[in-house]
Amino acid sequence: MKTEKHEAKKKDIIESAFRIWGGCRYRETSLSHLAAELSITKQALYRYFASKEKLESAMEDIALDNYDRSARHLQDELSEMTDDEWTEAYVEGTVSFFQNHSRYMGFLTYRYRHSSQGPQITRNHNKRFGEMAQERAGIPEVGFRFLNALIFKDLHFRNTVGKNLGFWKTAWYQGFGTDNKIEEPDYTLVLDDASNVDYSAFAADSMVKAVFETVMEEAGGGVSLSKVAKKAGLTKSSLYNYWPSKEEMLSDVLLRQLSIYEKLFKQFAESYDTPGNRLFAYLAFMGTFLRRNPDVLNYLQRIMNVGVNMPTDRWKLEDLYTKPLESGVSAGLLSLGEYKPVDFLGLVTLATVNEVKHHLVEDSDRSQIDMSLKDLYRLIVGGISVLRRTQS
Repeated sequence: MKTEKHEAKKKDIIESAFRIWGGCRYRETSLSHLAAELSITKQALYRYFASKEKLESAMEDIALDNYDRSARHLQDELSEMTDDEWTEAYVEGTVSFFQNHSRYMGFLTYRYRHSSQGPQITRNHNKRFGEMAQERAGIPEVGFRFLNALIFKDLHFRNTVGKNLGFWKTAWYQGFGTDNKIEEPDYTLVLDDASNVDYSAFAADSMVKAVFETVMEEAGGGVSLSKVAKKAGLTKSSLYNYWPSKEEMLSDVLLRQLSIYEKLFKQFAESYDTPGNRLFAYLAFMGTFLRRNPDVLNYLQRIMNVGVNMPTDRWKLEDLYTKPLESGVSAGLLSLGEYKPVDFLGLVTLATVNEVKHHLVEDSDRSQIDMSLKDLYRLIVGGISVLRRTQS
């Protein structure tokens, strides 16, 4: 029978793991590392947890229980609210949860890093919140997912400046258009053009393809130069002619992939001359690219989990992708308000990725994804009221 002292020590180790492993964003999660930080031996850890998996399983139970209780409490509070009151209470409740329980959510992100759907309990609660949004506040599904994207941007702003700026409200109620009007692009033309782009160049480079396939097969962390060399039909020593280390290999291949994407997008976007078409081209191209290359999201998640970052210092993201925004602002289509162009771009990217990811999980067909991209454009430009009008 385990003593109270033994159980108290187990809880202390669990909390220490959240703090220590979370402090390095779960990029170093060995028992040896944890033991060293706790100034005990690895063998001493085994008295409480027989393996790393046992410890992580205990951490998962605590994180999910914490999320479950918080989600149920928020749902109880929201059950008596309607309309804008419901929306604003949901946003504030969700923001508060993430601010107060970031270590638990960070762990769950790590724990389910190879899953496209996340824990079942979070999916169940998210589904319930979505149903409540529709029932209590008249928010369509695509609107609820966009609202969650606004929440994450709001969290970013709060963490950056240290206070609540309330930017999400203007974006939600009014959109980024002017006078609550939108310029409807030629949706069919842009979406058809995006579907006709030849995306095969993304996998044409044999070395890039070998790295991509190895990352997908080895779940990111198991990638090595030896495995990539074998996949490419080369010796490990010959691979050093390309890259001196695994980290440089992954970073360089990511840069190549981004450069290919950039070139394809530039060719695509330059064919449009109206502000509405140019702005929608950003959503349509990204959404169609992800629909046609569904493994890309998992690939990016996996390489970032092993410490590879987006090379924004070399890849001039703003130079190419803010052009549709600038033309929209100068033509009077968009008013970014307190958002900087790069922040607005980040919001649009997050919302588009989340929307397509949802449909990939649901195994939606092209028509459903295309319709959601249209609705997302209306939300971004006109806010929730415009989307409600177009769906009524």
